[in-house]
Amino acid sequence: MQTDTQPTTCRSPQHWIIIAILIAAAAIALLAYQPYAAGYADNRKTLLAYLLQEWADPTWQHGALAPLIVGYLVWLKRSTLATLPLKPSAWGLPLMLAAMLSYFIGYRANNFYFGAIAAQLGIAGALLWMLGWQHLRTLLFAWSVLAFAWPLRFLEDTLGFQLRLIMVECVAGTLKLLHLPIIRDGTSLLSIGPDGTPSEWLKLNVDGPCSGMRSLFALMLVSMLFSYFSQRTPLRRLALFATSIPLAIAGNMARIFLLIGGTAAFGQPFAVGDENNEMSTYHFFSGIIVFIVAVAGLRSVSASIDRWWPGTASAITHRKANRIITTRVQQGTAAV
Repeated sequence: MQTDTQPTTCRSPQHWIIIAILIAAAAIALLAYQPYAAGYADNRKTLLAYLLQEWADPTWQHGALAPLIVGYLVWLKRSTLATLPLKPSAWGLPLMLAAMLSYFIGYRANNFYFGAIAAQLGIAGALLWMLGWQHLRTLLFAWSVLAFAWPLRFLEDTLGFQLRLIMVECVAGTLKLLHLPIIRDGTSLLSIGPDGTPSEWLKLNVDGPCSGMRSLFALMLVSMLFSYFSQRTPLRRLALFATSIPLAIAGNMARIFLLIGGTAAFGQPFAVGDENNEMSTYHFFSGIIVFIVAVAGLRSVSASIDRWWPGTASAITHRKANRIITTRVQQGTAAV
């Protein structure tokens, strides 16, 4: 006698189509039409309106790419998904109930983040309930990428400030080793004269936008995609993805060094900006170096994993086959 340890539901394909349409209609209504939370504003906004507002912020612009990337990842899995049997599992219902509870808590608490949790749980629960475990496992990476669509603005004051301190401390320590006449004052870098007093040729304040927050999550998204396409096993992918934060810090350090070098060569108004805090063109385009350093670092770490980690020979062929795909995804994310 065979027993099935996981509960399943048995319905005809027509029933599941109707259920899928109803779930999609309910999701659209809750995300796009139902006023959800106000945050610190006076009037409640829908979750969709909140996303569109936050995606206009340079720190979270990469979130607008996440749904498009998810669609592309699902399209890449179309052949695999077509061969999988439909085995709906009732274990998806608890996830959907948890999503509904999270949505309600966020509505009552006037908090957008519970709505984001509800959306993620609801998608996972619907996939599991209507399609089954195999489909959910196949789409798990795409589902994880979708999490980058949700802005985490509360991290700007906590994580962003810590990144500023780390950035300035590392740059100041490097400049001290090089015996350059630049000192740290809080989160600012100041040049000093022969008598030890501050001089006028460099006054660089590492503000929030220069802390690395604007590039950190975009680089994490690029790292996640690069790790997925360049490595074959979850452990190696995780090891490569874990380098995204150090590489983001290294990239932003390179940008600050570029600003200091530009100031030394052409003056602070050209390299940084004027006294009215208007960013110069040189300062603006120096942000490209962050992604150059990060992507170069990812490629170097990936090559080291292939060389020194046993059993990665098969990953080389896989990586070459997906190199064009990976490059296009990286370029699309970096463009934002």
